[in-house]
Amino acid sequence: MVWRTLYNLIAVPLLKLALLLAGFGREKVRRGIRGRLGEGERLRIARSRCRVGAPRVLVHCSSAGELESAIPLIQQLRAHAHPAIVLSYYSPSAVERVSRLRGLSDHIYLPFDSSRRMRRLFDTLAPQLVLIVKHDVWPNLVWEAERRGVPAVLVNAYFRPDSELLRWRILIPFARELYRSLAEIHAVGPADARRFGFITRRRIPVYAAGDSRFDRVIERAHASRADQGTLASLLAGRPVFVAGSSWPADETMLAGAWSEVREAVPGATLLLIPHEPTEEHLAESERVFEPYDVSLLSALNGDAEVVLVDRIGILAGLYGLGSGAYVGGGFGAGVHSVSEPAVFAIPVAFGPNHAMSAEARELLALGGARLIRSADDLSRFIVATLTASDAARVMGGKAGEYVRRRAGAAERMAAHFARSYLRA
Repeated sequence: MVWRTLYNLIAVPLLKLALLLAGFGREKVRRGIRGRLGEGERLRIARSRCRVGAPRVLVHCSSAGELESAIPLIQQLRAHAHPAIVLSYYSPSAVERVSRLRGLSDHIYLPFDSSRRMRRLFDTLAPQLVLIVKHDVWPNLVWEAERRGVPAVLVNAYFRPDSELLRWRILIPFARELYRSLAEIHAVGPADARRFGFITRRRIPVYAAGDSRFDRVIERAHASRADQGTLASLLAGRPVFVAGSSWPADETMLAGAWSEVREAVPGATLLLIPHEPTEEHLAESERVFEPYDVSLLSALNGDAEVVLVDRIGILAGLYGLGSGAYVGGGFGAGVHSVSEPAVFAIPVAFGPNHAMSAEARELLALGGARLIRSADDLSRFIVATLTASDAARVMGGKAGEYVRRRAGAAERMAAHFARSYLRA
């Protein structure tokens, strides 16, 4: 109990202050603050939109990435139990995506994690089940659920071996107090489940349940034609390499590697999808690739050597146009999703900063991916994929099999929740 008192007396005021200060310099933070104005009325509206007599489920995702992985779970919950689902999120990045998602009663910003605001959330919504996706475990949300006897479950849960929680032992008692207040933890794999078991001292059920992200990746691959649009016909018959979620460091290296690629593979096309296609980023990307024939997707000419994608939300399908893929972020904060290209059974490459991605580590270990440290590494990899070398074909096969073998987590978890918590 002492940790709960310390969290609310010290951490909550500091977090609130940090949020307000961050709002002065970042528009994204200001959007999140504005989105929470009038949250009491928004909660009442959300409750009014829940179907009368249906069990109510609150599904919480931090941002757009976690939301994508939650979509198959939401779909399967609807099939198994027909609940009224309210989706909450912390980051504004989820707002645009959730507005196109069917099957929700409503969606809201999660209130700031004070005990008063969480009491109001439960008083108003009165959910019968709370599902938290991946990692956004807010203490007062979990503790208020526990106090009311509402099961709060962590799904798609990762616990990295290099987690700060294991390095800073002073944090373990607080984490133990927090995670043992959950009803269950559904970890993505056995190693993650063991680490959660250590933290909770196995006082709550911890399952190696898998990751519904793979179900979403497979679903998006099946619908990839919608993302590809006219590009599929424009690029038909051309050797295409896709670089997704790129940052400036990735693009500088790609530009250096491409001079070797174009000599080895005449007619090769680079499909470049920046992680944040802002006007400033796109202008810088065009400058970096100035030695080549560059065209924005929105103004595409058929002869472009480098196609710079200036749209969002279509990356997952565009990977299906390539013979190989490079995933950005590995020369910065961390590599992005490697399962999105892997599902198409093509070789995948990324930079050295991949420790935070279990998928990247596992793909490397299986031989379904290549680690890139230099422009020379990357040019050799691209040439191998565009010329369909034997090694590239084997690597692509392993990548595709890696994703297929991990499908089905969403259905298994939804069936369990319907059976355990959502029976009439």
